[in-house]
Amino acid sequence: MVAEPRRAAAAFQLVDATGSVRQAGDGEAVIGDDALSVGPATISWLDADRLTAADYRIELHLWPEGRLVLRQLGRRFDTFAHELRRVRNQARVAGMLAHGVTMPDVYDGAVLAPDARPAELQVYDTHVTVVPEDDDPWQVPLGAVTSVREEREPPGITLVTPAGLTTLGRLGRQRDACLAAITERREAQRQMLAELTGEAGFSDGRGLGPAEVRDFTRLVEGFAAPERVPCARTLLSAATADARIGFVQLLDPDRERLQPAEPLPSNWAVFLLVPVGVSTVLEMLAGPSAATYVFREEIEAVNRDLQLLHFRRAPLALSEEQAAITTDNPHRLALRKLEPLRRLRSAMVARIVHNERWSSATEDTLKLASVRVLA
Repeated sequence: MVAEPRRAAAAFQLVDATGSVRQAGDGEAVIGDDALSVGPATISWLDADRLTAADYRIELHLWPEGRLVLRQLGRRFDTFAHELRRVRNQARVAGMLAHGVTMPDVYDGAVLAPDARPAELQVYDTHVTVVPEDDDPWQVPLGAVTSVREEREPPGITLVTPAGLTTLGRLGRQRDACLAAITERREAQRQMLAELTGEAGFSDGRGLGPAEVRDFTRLVEGFAAPERVPCARTLLSAATADARIGFVQLLDPDRERLQPAEPLPSNWAVFLLVPVGVSTVLEMLAGPSAATYVFREEIEAVNRDLQLLHFRRAPLALSEEQAAITTDNPHRLALRKLEPLRRLRSAMVARIVHNERWSSATEDTLKLASVRVLA
């Protein structure tokens, strides 16, 4: 009979921040999709910030404080520790908004730069997620990748973005397959956008300005849903510098979609970024019926962070009360640790819902945004 890899008898200790043992005993440790349970303790993977497994001892460092220690797993140690790490890491991929809507190609390897450490590499249609063994996952959007380099020594794959370099390696015979998966998906995005727009410069999640496309106005009005055309005109009339239009493949698509005159592929959306004074306004022209967001930040930084979030709007739409970092908040891991989300929420000064008050609320907000120096 094959043993269940997600269950094992163990001795456990739940230790507080001072090192004092709060709970201890023997029990069956059970790995669930969302949490680990043992004895009276249930530990959400979103709160298991660090994992170490060595010398027949598993230790989880917990948020907001304390540790859970498992011992005496005997022959089950290796199997149980491997499954625990796998399930925890995958739950934290979702918690850090680094998952996709389709299954990825998965490769065992390492990230060689900026820091060298073993990692699982997940290649989605939209991005590459790096999942270090004992650290938080993070993603590289394919739309942000300006080039892909094959490294000879040590063998690896370097993804070049404006923010820096990420080198993947220790892939063995899987290197060519991983390289092909990344380059083919990136090229498929670019080719689709070129055919859709008639412009060669677009990439997933990256906005372009009037100097980078042949007919900016045609793109805005051609790819805006009819009900968003007046909104776009209002925002563009308030612009204090060049606006940007872009296309993004959504990873949190809405059931109800705003369709432009020129149909979009499934799950794709069109966005407009408009600089107004010290602020940047985000408007979704087609795709989701999203609110208008105003950020007190320059346009390049806003576009970069939205691209790193892949324009996921659910955590941006949270009120301050809903975004309170509590142990029952399902977004708590991203709100605690995902820097692009933290920066955007910190910079957000307005979220304007599209209703009968949109025009007046937007006018008031843009008047304030157009002031270069605020009291």
